[in-house]
Order: sequence, then C-alpha cells, then structure tokens
Amino acid sequence: MSAYHKNALPVGYELAEYTIESVLGHGGFGITYLAHDKSLGAKVAIKEFLPQDIANRDNRTAILPNPTRDAVRDYQTGLKNFVKEARALARFKHPNIVRVLRFLEANGTAYMVMEYEEGMSLADHLKHHGNKLDEPALMRIFLPVLNGLQAVHQAEMLHLDIKPENIYLRKDGNPMLIDFGSARQAVSSSAMQRVALTHGYAPMEQYPDKGQPGTWTDVYAIAASMYRCICGKKPDDSLERYQAILKYQTDPMTPATKIVKKGFQQSILECIDWALQVYPKDRPQSAREFQDALLGKNRPSRQNITQPTSISHPPSSASFPRTRVPAPAYSTRKDNSSLAIGFLAAGLMVASLVVVTVVYWGDIKVYWPGANDPFAASPAARAPATPSSPVHTELSPQGLDNAKALSKPAPPAMQYKGPPVSMPSVASNTLTGHQDWVQSIAMAPDGKWFASGSTDKTIKLWVTATGKLLGTLRHGYAINAMGISADGIWLASAGDDGTVRLWEAKTGAQRGALNSYGYALYAMAFSPNGKLLAAGGKDRTVFIWNVADGRRLHALDGHTNDIYALAFSPDGKYLASAGMDKTLRIWNVANGQEAMNLSGHKDKVFALAYSPDGKWLASGDAGQAIRIWDAATGASVRTLTENSAALALAYSPDSRWLAAGYADKTIRLFDATEGSVMQTLSGHQDYVQALAFSPDGTVLVSGSRDKTVRLWRAK
Repeated sequence: MSAYHKNALPVGYELAEYTIESVLGHGGFGITYLAHDKSLGAKVAIKEFLPQDIANRDNRTAILPNPTRDAVRDYQTGLKNFVKEARALARFKHPNIVRVLRFLEANGTAYMVMEYEEGMSLADHLKHHGNKLDEPALMRIFLPVLNGLQAVHQAEMLHLDIKPENIYLRKDGNPMLIDFGSARQAVSSSAMQRVALTHGYAPMEQYPDKGQPGTWTDVYAIAASMYRCICGKKPDDSLERYQAILKYQTDPMTPATKIVKKGFQQSILECIDWALQVYPKDRPQSAREFQDALLGKNRPSRQNITQPTSISHPPSSASFPRTRVPAPAYSTRKDNSSLAIGFLAAGLMVASLVVVTVVYWGDIKVYWPGANDPFAASPAARAPATPSSPVHTELSPQGLDNAKALSKPAPPAMQYKGPPVSMPSVASNTLTGHQDWVQSIAMAPDGKWFASGSTDKTIKLWVTATGKLLGTLRHGYAINAMGISADGIWLASAGDDGTVRLWEAKTGAQRGALNSYGYALYAMAFSPNGKLLAAGGKDRTVFIWNVADGRRLHALDGHTNDIYALAFSPDGKYLASAGMDKTLRIWNVANGQEAMNLSGHKDKVFALAYSPDGKWLASGDAGQAIRIWDAATGASVRTLTENSAALALAYSPDSRWLAAGYADKTIRLFDATEGSVMQTLSGHQDYVQALAFSPDGTVLVSGSRDKTVRLWRAK
C-alpha cells in the first residue's frame, strides 16, 4: 500500500452525504475516492486536496501542512486555487470535460465531487490495445478533446497537464479531459501556483523563467499526446530540445512525419509537428486553430514548420481573450462552450472499454451499425445500437403498441391539396413532463404523433389528437434540434455532443449516429423525401449525409460563426442555413456549391422556414425582425418588425399563415401574403423556441423554455 493509501480517508468514512468506498487513484496534489451519494443513491468520484510534499493527514481525518513557513504558505495558496478551480469547473458543463457537481470544505482541506462513469484512461487503453492508435481512432478521440479544451480556454482557464493519463475514455468511447490539478481559474492571474511538470508533454514555457503559459501551452500537450499515440513513445523533453536549439544543435526529437511512414495522412502528421514547435509563437495559438488545421481548414505549409534558433516572447495577450464572449441577448441554445456534460475523476482505472461501431469517412467520423470498429472489444460491440443507458427508451406496452400503429410508413410529402387551413386561436392542451427547456418540435408526416426535444436530454413522443404521452427516449445530451423522415421511419435528434442520433420511430431503438467535428449541433433537417439529413452548429460547417448508409455527402464551409437554423426547399434542391453571422446561405444540394448569399439582417438569425408552395423563405432574427425572401430569386420581399426576437418559424401546410415564436413568450400568426398580424397566442411563460404545424393544418404545436408543449387549434 502506497503512502497515499495510508493517508487516505478510511472506507466507510462519512463526508457530508457521501460514504467513501475505495481509493480510485492519487497524484501529486490529492487523492481521488469512489463514494456513494446517500441522498441520490448514485456513485460519485471525490478528489481531495492533499499535496504530499507539504502536508499530511493528522488523526485519520484532518489535513495539516508541514510546520514550516513555506509549507503553510504554499498549502494555503494551493488550497485557495483548488477551491477556485472547483468553483469554475462547477459553473460550466461540457461533454468532453469532467463534470464537477459540487465542492465542499472539511478536514482542513477541500473536496471536488464529480460524476462517475466506468471507462479507462487513454494511457490504459494504449497498454491494453497495442500501444498505438490508427488515424480513425486518433481523430475520434482528439477532435472532441480539442472541443473541450477550447471551452476551457473560453472560460479563461488552462489545463496545464494534458497527457494520455488525463484523457479519459468513457465506456461508450466518448473522451473527456480529467484531472485539472494544474488548471487555473483565471489566466490573467499573476500569482501562478507552482506547476508539476510531466516531462515530454510539457512545453518549455512551463519551466521556470522560460516564458508565459497560455492556450498555446495546452495545444503543445495535446499534440504531444497525439505523438505518443501514433509513434508509440512520448516526445523528447522540451527543455532538452530548447537547450539543443540554443547551442545550434539538431533538435533531438524526430518529427512525426519522419517516424510514421504509412497509415496517416501526411497533412495530419504535419499538423502535429507544427503544434510541437519549441517556441510558443510558432505553434497554433488556440485549440480551435489546431483542430481546424487537423480537419484541413487551415493547415500550415511545410515551410512554416521550422525550428527557430533564437528565443522569442510568447504571443501577446491579444491572442487570448481576457473576458468571455457575452451570450446573445436572446440566447436560445445552451452554448457548448459553457454547457453540456462530463463525468468522472482523475486517475480512474476501471472496466474495459466498450464502444459503438465507427466508420471514418475522410475528415469526419461516423458511427454506423455493422462497420469495423477499431476499438471493438467483442462482436456484441458491432451490433446495432439498442436503447441502453445513458440512451434508453421508456415505452409502456400500451404506449409501444400505439407508437407502432402511429408509425406506419407514410408517403413522401406532397403539395397540399386539402381545404384552407383555419387559423389556430386557442390552446387545447398543455403538455408537461420535460424538466428543462423545450428546444425542438418534430411532427410525424401523417400528423398522428409528434416529438419534443429538450435540454433535459430526453425526447418525448405524444399523440397529436389527445396530447397523450407515448414514451420517452433518452438521448444522453442536451437536444437542440429534431426531425422526422418523410416516410415516418426515422426520428433524428441533434445535440450538444455534436452527434445526430437516428432512432427507429416504431420501436424507439437507436440505430445509428452521425458525428460532426464534435462541436454542439444547433440545427438539423431532413430533406423532403427523407433521404438526406443536414446538420450544423458551433463548428460553422453544414453537413449533409445520406440517411441510408451514413455517408457524408457534403461538408459546406462558408459561415463565419455558429449556425442556428437550416431548412430544405420543398423540392429538396436547395438548403438554406443561417446563424450568428447574420447571413443566409443557400446551397445547391446536388453539388454542394453556394447558390445564393442573402444579407440584410442586423442581428443573429435563429429561424428559417420555406413556405410549402416554394414561393417564400422566411428568416427570423434576434433584432426583432422577420424577413421574407423570394425563394427563387433571393430578393427581399418584406420585413415584419415586432418588439421581440423571433426564435421559431413555421408555415401552415397551405402556405396561408406564417407562425412565429417570440422571446416575449407569444406566438404571432401572420398573413403570409400581406405580412399583417392576424392573431397573437399567449400562454407560455418563457421564450417560444419551437413550432410545427400538423400536415392537415388543424394543430399548431409550440415548445418553450417554460418546459411545456402546447397544442393550439382553431375555435
């Protein structure tokens, strides 16, 4: 038993509402325990601040610093920073960052309480699975990790100890960064705590008097971890490399481009070598820049990957924002940089890794049943996904029978031929059950049922006629957008994990998932014939996939900021996209080329809708305006101005009415031809963020941040 185990709290010790069960791991600054939450009946991981060099446990519980002035000072400074760090991590959630549930102070020290989930560290995975990763596995792990790192940097924190031991692979294969023992709450702080270096992964500026750590420091450590995964060994120590360069000697580290001869794109190897440059100014300056380069968006030229022969100062403070970008005035999306999910604690060494199947399509990773999985532990891992925690279904036998009956394939969407749609005017049902914002509504093509998606990580299925709940699907992450295919077979959901999940509507079973570059997805749409699926979000790219086999057909670049809305034209030939950059882009679906670029909005665009007859395209923004465009020419037809941000749009099936959901908690119905307000629907208690008409136009469904769904009908 190590000294750390001797210093550990005893099994059975009661810490607030937690009972200590075992020691999961230990490091230079503390011990991590597995504990039982008595109030919730769940397992948690708890990290205790206990720096072994300057403190010890007294009488089995209390922690006391060594009786020297320096030890007392260093302990108090370290404890203060530990608490700051716990508070900072508890304030935001991200799927690729360990989630801190709370922190508490006791026994003369402090504790971080974190979510626990089985899995193993990347270091342990390498030990058990051949010591190296291939390109698909490498990208599948490190692209999401870079997402998490970008979120950390946007929160004005640094990790400063990234290495394979601190990259954790959950049981479903999703990676996350753990052990922020060296992280800082504020990068601008001048009083930096002493850093415990991990040789090979720490760049030179982490050594005393060798520069200022910054975002570029964590980029180096990420690249060093990638180097370890593809070369089978960690890079040479950065201080030794630095000293060799000062003496005009050859850099002792062999570049990845020279070690790896096959199995990897040369451009990816060049990016890793770029991020491993000795001097900070010669590397990518942010996690986003490095990720973009790996994906081919901003790759360095070979001549730019050099070893300078003189020391230079780190980048100016302008390269790192000192304050967080303020949230939109009418933010309807829970930003991936500040919200999502994380689990577990440092030093976890449990269970074997089980991962869903993976196919790697060029620059993008796609999960699909039946494909070869580079991580697959057993044939069972290659079977189509079934509803199991954290993604599972709650359908009663009666609800399941109803769902099957309501999900018979329907013919593809056709031009509306029914009677004129009566204007909705009264709320017939208010549906409760969601525990957080309702972000999206999707109507089945036959109109018999619909789905609502929420940031509570669930999808609820409802009977349109009665409002009866059919069942609940658990997505595992906050849901921002949904759609149902034209044949009624597929329900798709997109969320904060950067994944579009495909569900079999008649059973509620998850049958596949399409992954973007890993950033949160805010918008998603099926093509009118249901054969294509498009999604976009924080990664500024519009993805289009073939639903039948999961192939990515296009990755459309052009937007300069987050994408909040997507809409296919009724004939399926065009796809409109819009978002934070205030510009509408119209894409030719067949060739992926931009057909039109429409400007005129003064603020970020949250909603798009084509009229079913194909004449109009409506777009709503945060600046209190809805613009109507001629869908064929792109000409601006009219602007509808109200006193609130337009967050959701939907045309009636006969193109007669345009419904708009607003931040002032109301829904307005406009005459689609004249643009005049014909009806205002009130009842929601918060932003109205989602709208959908039934195919016959008899019901308008709305979803709100007040956690409710309302059904509106004509009198």
